[in-house]
Amino acid sequence: MKKLFCVLIVFCLILSFTGCKTTSDMDSISIGSTQAPSQTTGGKTISLLYSYSDSFDPYTAITSANREISSLLYECLVKTDNNFDAICVLAQSVETVDKQCTVKLRDTTFTDGSRVTADDVIYSYNTAKNTARYASNFYEVTSISALDSKTVVFKLSQNDPYFENLLNFPIIKSGTSGQLDADGREIAPIGCGRYYLSQDGLSLKLNPSYFGKKGVIETINLIDSPDASSTSHYVEVGATAVYYTEGDNIVRMSGKKAEVNLNRFIYIGINGSYGSLQTKEMRYAISSALDREAICQTAYYNNAMPATGFFNPYFKPTQALQTIENKPNVKITVENLSKIGYNNMNSNGFYANKSGNNPTFSLLVNSENSSRVAAARLVAEQCKSAGIQINVVECTYAQYLERLSSGSFQLYIGEVQVLNNMDFTALVTPGGSAAFGVKSPQAAEPDSEPDGEQPIVQKNACEQILATYHKGECGIIDVAGTLLTEMPQIPLCYLNGVLFYDSHIKGGVSASSSDIYLSIENYEF
Repeated sequence: MKKLFCVLIVFCLILSFTGCKTTSDMDSISIGSTQAPSQTTGGKTISLLYSYSDSFDPYTAITSANREISSLLYECLVKTDNNFDAICVLAQSVETVDKQCTVKLRDTTFTDGSRVTADDVIYSYNTAKNTARYASNFYEVTSISALDSKTVVFKLSQNDPYFENLLNFPIIKSGTSGQLDADGREIAPIGCGRYYLSQDGLSLKLNPSYFGKKGVIETINLIDSPDASSTSHYVEVGATAVYYTEGDNIVRMSGKKAEVNLNRFIYIGINGSYGSLQTKEMRYAISSALDREAICQTAYYNNAMPATGFFNPYFKPTQALQTIENKPNVKITVENLSKIGYNNMNSNGFYANKSGNNPTFSLLVNSENSSRVAAARLVAEQCKSAGIQINVVECTYAQYLERLSSGSFQLYIGEVQVLNNMDFTALVTPGGSAAFGVKSPQAAEPDSEPDGEQPIVQKNACEQILATYHKGECGIIDVAGTLLTEMPQIPLCYLNGVLFYDSHIKGGVSASSSDIYLSIENYEF
């Protein structure tokens, strides 16, 4: 189970078996054509920020700017849009049946004129799986092989109808990664993206052999921005046409902006072995006391959206079960507290049982993350208003991890990156690498079994439904329903990224966590 989080805490769930959409206008293009580049209208030039000291190799680049620009130089088999729907790019089709995913490739070429083949995909996969950025995408893959030059087969360890959402790793020409020039600088691998790097490395040029729609931006000039200070300066003076950012310290750029839905899940983690937290009613009571809109606005500066369920609110297959309220509902809190014996409010304003005892919980938070500290304090205030006592405990990141690992906590504020196949196994099932405090029911001895027989290991409801799902015996909506009913963790919000763009760009702008330049060919000026 720990393999699910091989880089950072990650996890991630029916597009149809051949469900990915094709990129706009691709089918009207002469695939792999060697004709002269078509004339664009306007011949626009824009500027973007990058780091000269960093590489454009998508597997070794370390700066966000260069990683983002690499999406213009290289294409993936599949990308996801801002609703986490799959879009076929280099894949002509994707078919996932049982534990096998078969990808048929488009007939297209790299910028050096050579064909993109299954061998290139396998080379790219083998490169990607050894990098921190992409390795977690392949936790289910047991093998990859070429059926022929245009067909790649992924063998999986379990059923996953959304595996194609994980095929967003860049395809580079076999053997071209890790090469150096005479000065010891890394050479960008050969790609088949919408643009190619100019010989002097100072601009991107529209790729005439690109198989998809070509936009009006012919040249992208690159401005070296070596540090955060220079980036802030260039953004503030309008030197870049597009700027993307995540997190707390957002540099504002004049012009327009678009929200990018991220699969970064913020939640209250539960120690399921502690007191009344073992009951669903107490977890429900805490959840219904929360003002998630206020948490998004105050703790995350409106760069988050309330989690109305476990799954991202924009993920269409589970939207019918996005039923958690954004605003507090104290009536529901009181009803659930009453069910477990907390019927009387004491002199301190907290609900107590017949003995006068009120439940008191500590809420652990990493003191080095200002947004999570602010969220924790808001949670405590909101629960106090509803009659539940929560005390915030702030500690260093090292102390935070140690206490989670040892089980020395009651509640905690957590954040995980959910993979785009929407698999929550590692967060909600015992033994999962992010499932701190999640327990199995006690083992039960089998009836009338021979001496020495091992006890029957029970599974909790979340573990059972996910095991059933990964056997292909139920759908993701069933998983969503069980997670809501059991509430092993309490959802708070999902973070957003922000794409700023110049006011001269009049339309056609869309982006996703898979590619912030998802629609650059549609930009209108």
